[in-house]
Amino acid sequence: MRESVLLKNYTTFKCGGPARFFDEPQSEEDIISDLRFANERKIPVFILGGGANCLISDRGFDGLVIRIGKGLSDIGIKTNGDTATVTAGAGMLLRGLATTLASQGYEGTEFACGIPGTVGGSVFMNAGAYGGEMKDIVKSVRYINDKGEPCEVTGDALKLGYRTSIFSQMAKNGKTFVITSVTLEVHKGDPAQISGKIEEFSSKRTSSQPLDVPSAGSTFKRPEGYFAGKLIDDAGLRGYSIDGSAAQVSPKHCGFVVNNGGEASAQDVYDLICDVSDKVFDKFGVRLEPEVRIVGFFARKIRVMSFGFKYGVPEDADLILDARSLKNPYWVEELRPLSGLDQPIIDYIESFEETESLICGFREASVHALRQRNDSGFNIAVGCTGGHHRSVYCAVRLASILADMGYRTEVVHRDILKDTSDEQ
Repeated sequence: MRESVLLKNYTTFKCGGPARFFDEPQSEEDIISDLRFANERKIPVFILGGGANCLISDRGFDGLVIRIGKGLSDIGIKTNGDTATVTAGAGMLLRGLATTLASQGYEGTEFACGIPGTVGGSVFMNAGAYGGEMKDIVKSVRYINDKGEPCEVTGDALKLGYRTSIFSQMAKNGKTFVITSVTLEVHKGDPAQISGKIEEFSSKRTSSQPLDVPSAGSTFKRPEGYFAGKLIDDAGLRGYSIDGSAAQVSPKHCGFVVNNGGEASAQDVYDLICDVSDKVFDKFGVRLEPEVRIVGFFARKIRVMSFGFKYGVPEDADLILDARSLKNPYWVEELRPLSGLDQPIIDYIESFEETESLICGFREASVHALRQRNDSGFNIAVGCTGGHHRSVYCAVRLASILADMGYRTEVVHRDILKDTSDEQ
């Protein structure tokens, strides 16, 4: 057990702050001891494998980081004719497992020969490439739960889907667990075809991906019906960075955010992820979600948008707040042509006691929702009937309050310029 270990040295993004406590267990018994240590101190636990699919805050992780590596990387192969049942330690490198099996004439893991990270991490996210995925070969997974008890999940109960599994769902629900080994099944194949596939996939990776700069691989999940990299490219973001930051959309492959020279902070990378997601949504109406895990505290970008319910609720809203209970300036003839940005409207709305109560309620609802989420950005939509008076005022007030709390905010008024003559 060590303290204040810098995590940037254990991630492929090459950024991130220190772990309060850090351990690299050599056995399941060590893992059980680590979990007991965390439970006794009531501190959070984060499981780190190869660090190839996570972005860790510059502030680090204020708890215990358990790194699953070489100590849990054994492999056992049992053969039955042309079929092999393989049990690999969660800390074994995925590309090492794939290469080992391919060299012995087993097919089914060719897709994984170039994927960074560990076997445990590959099951957690159901890693895949070039038409193959872990779902195709995994039969069961052994893990230690938060009580220090060995457990096993098999077959359909693994819930392996596109970049998801029962384990990623458990993590989202706040469950603590440690994957220790994975059992999979492979079959003998044609050695020439296996070698050919590996060479083909390797050539594709080398020619199309920025393998020579720090990154976490594909940064965004593939939205249904689209390719993230193409959307980013079509939005004109190839090579894009914010104010010349070392965090950049790769000029070689737009689906990768890279950290040139390892000089960008985790916040720089996070800001770029959020900005790219927003720009793609603004242009195409498709929201890109990060494939990488976001770990620790980030100064999050919050978009507070005013809108009119008569024009429809914004599709990308994470939280919808309703300002229609406030007195409506529309019914005051001299105020009708103005907007919620104008002082007479502000004075009118603030003259009623219920206004402050509603704003306080919006603040509490926003803070609660933000605590439940730790991904790229957050969109709060504040609505009134026409999106011209009350919602504009409330959006500005709420953004100011959240900014005072340390959040980075942006205010957008979607419907403010639309005709208010028929607001009703």
